[in-house]
Amino acid sequence: MINEHRLVQTFLELVQIDSPSGDEQQIAECVAESLRARGAQVKLDSLHNVIAFVPGRGVKQGVKPLFLNAHTDNVAPARGIKPIVAGGQIASDGTTVLGADDLAGVAAILEAAASLAENDKKHLPLEIAITSQEELGLVGAKGLDLQDFHAKEGVVLDSGGPVGAIVLASPTQNLVEITIKGKAAHSARPEGSINALKIAAAAIARTKLGKLDRDSTANFGIVRGGMARNIVPDKVEIVGEVRSRNTRKLERHTRAMKQGFERTLRGTGAKLEFRVTRAYNRYEFGKNDRLVQRVARVLKQLGRTPRYEMTMGGSDANIWNAKGIKAVVVSVGYEQIHTPSEYLPVAELVKAAELVETLALV
Repeated sequence: MINEHRLVQTFLELVQIDSPSGDEQQIAECVAESLRARGAQVKLDSLHNVIAFVPGRGVKQGVKPLFLNAHTDNVAPARGIKPIVAGGQIASDGTTVLGADDLAGVAAILEAAASLAENDKKHLPLEIAITSQEELGLVGAKGLDLQDFHAKEGVVLDSGGPVGAIVLASPTQNLVEITIKGKAAHSARPEGSINALKIAAAAIARTKLGKLDRDSTANFGIVRGGMARNIVPDKVEIVGEVRSRNTRKLERHTRAMKQGFERTLRGTGAKLEFRVTRAYNRYEFGKNDRLVQRVARVLKQLGRTPRYEMTMGGSDANIWNAKGIKAVVVSVGYEQIHTPSEYLPVAELVKAAELVETLALV
């Protein structure tokens, strides 16, 4: 049985450990020690991923483990979090994020492991991956060696809203890095110069951004260029992305973006570098998928009506599915993530832990 007091205390302890993306050694060590105390075999890798194995109870040898995943890093502002528990909710003091994304998922896994360890119910073996640097581009998951994992399916606790959501689809993301090279000159004598900033502005203006269709979006998030107000800029760098739940649409939109820049630069004398890197690949499940149905049955057992969602965001689940572990993302209960207004209802945190525990029972 889930111990609400212990669960809340675990969560409060976790969020008070500074864990911005890339600075996660301390929290990884804390999570590792907590899992060891719950009977798990634990190791940490060089990325500060925590890998843990919990033996099953009362099950046949060779039964496939349940895979569980959440991540430890927080987005800024994430240092000096001061959680406040009031009115059945947990929030920060308003100067930082709360860190429930995704330490609520971590706490739910820790509590479920503790509950399973202290009762005599039969349960599946657990294979747990608590990853680092998810917010920076799924870095921990990409670098995690799965050679010791035997699980074929499981859940990723990393979505907002009341417990009950099952994410059926996630997009593929292309990272785009564009460099326009012109020719510098003093602004008082611009003859013969090639203004890379002016050309970049024209190219951006003709590029379709935002919602492209029901499955696709595009964005430019960073533009860098120029050295001084009195120098015609000779180089501009643009960083952006294209993402889609449909691979053919993704390639079409990425190609259209490149062709638009090529047309804009034609005849200007400027040079174009257009680099595309695949960040992660899509996945999609149907409502009749066996794992989806399994999670849905447990949610109903816990008194929740399953909600089926499609997302335009990526998560560690994109990496697990590409690496051969079928993984669906489930909601953990947090709201208004990535803002100082983030909060977590205690009842949702408890329900998330109950979901993990019940999925493990046989």
